[in-house]
Amino acid sequence: MLKEFCPFLKGEKRLRTFIAIELEEEVKDHLEGVQGRAAQLCRKGNYTPKENFHLTLHFLGEVTPEDIPYIQQAIMETTKYQQMFFLTLDKIGFFPRGKEGILWAGVEKNQDLFRLFQSLERNLGKQGFAREKTGLSPHITLGREVEPYRGFADVQRGVDFEKKKIHVTAISLMESVRMGRRLMYRPLLQQPLRKARENKLVQKRNKNGRK
Repeated sequence: MLKEFCPFLKGEKRLRTFIAIELEEEVKDHLEGVQGRAAQLCRKGNYTPKENFHLTLHFLGEVTPEDIPYIQQAIMETTKYQQMFFLTLDKIGFFPRGKEGILWAGVEKNQDLFRLFQSLERNLGKQGFAREKTGLSPHITLGREVEPYRGFADVQRGVDFEKKKIHVTAISLMESVRMGRRLMYRPLLQQPLRKARENKLVQKRNKNGRK
């Protein structure tokens, strides 16, 4: 449900939003360590603050407060039958832009994640929102405008990346907010995924209802 601390949803204000998987503190700590080791091999970079680490599922862009209930409905429909699952962080990579690039951490291929994404896209579409043009490219941005001393491959070789599990228990609607010079992400709502047992009970009830 909408969090009680969201009185700013009232009025004509436009909100810059996205839907994401939030990360546990332990995972953020792990990524901060990876980010720090990579930064030592780079001349410069605009590095993501630890509290902003997340995995984006769908970038909505600017929406109005009146749009929020429709987004919430899409999220609730998406999580209705989707049970919790694990992702595995397994690498770092770059989206190069000349000498600079975006430094990111990636995850192993995961069918649960892609099913979640496809369901979210379908349900957002039902509410009138456009699909993601590029599909899902699951990653966590660690830094922008990152310029390695030698090259991107040198950073990838130089950072010892230990695999780390991410327990996906919910998806969140996030707002991007500028606080002075600082960009911050705050959750507007969070919807939990089902535990395995809950999911089986729902499926059983639905099956019995069709008899």
